[in-house]
Amino acid sequence: MKLISAWETYTKQHPGTSATEFCMYFLAKESNSQLFSGLTPPDLDTVFAKLIGRLAGMQTAYSKMALQEIPEFELDWFYFLNSIYHLKEVKKTQIIQYNFTEQTTGIDILNRLKKQGYITERTDPEDKRAKLVSLTKAGEKILFKLYQLLHKPTLLMYSDLDDKDKQVVINLLKDTEQKHQEVLSNAKNKTIDELLTAALGTEKMAQITLEQQKKIAAFSGSKRHDKHA
Repeated sequence: MKLISAWETYTKQHPGTSATEFCMYFLAKESNSQLFSGLTPPDLDTVFAKLIGRLAGMQTAYSKMALQEIPEFELDWFYFLNSIYHLKEVKKTQIIQYNFTEQTTGIDILNRLKKQGYITERTDPEDKRAKLVSLTKAGEKILFKLYQLLHKPTLLMYSDLDDKDKQVVINLLKDTEQKHQEVLSNAKNKTIDELLTAALGTEKMAQITLEQQKKIAAFSGSKRHDKHA
């Protein structure tokens, strides 16, 4: 009965759908309901975002454990050193934007890295107001040590996944990463609603907002029903 009811609901929302499409939807929805100890969000985008967010949080937690071998070294320092190493000599503002950090926080991190002797800076010859930063020999040495330490959390979390599956996920997400690197780099003084409207358009945003309100209301109602049951 549950399957028949789900089929009827799905075909009303998606006329002309195939049995294969429905089965893929149904299996995905059923397996998703088992995620996060049953605390599953009401829509697929949020489930996807929550899964990525929790995995990132776990990676951060394990990384901080690995960094206990270098007392007082902070994880954000690694991200800055790593991006400076790959971008070579680069403006302070670019490094801060690349790591999605607030200006004051980013400047503080760069100052602390300079104090530790891991980076050096000089005035940009093409823009006297700007400063260029680059790694010192000590910075490179500590970075290569960090690569070894921070590979441990990666092994712990992902070594049992098939390489082909990893590559599929990389192929799916790499364009999204590149796109939003660009969006965030140009997002200064903009709100999240302005970014969404620019990406999706006013009409579609209004439609999505209405649909989301309905999903949340239905989700909330089902939770209240489960609680009373």
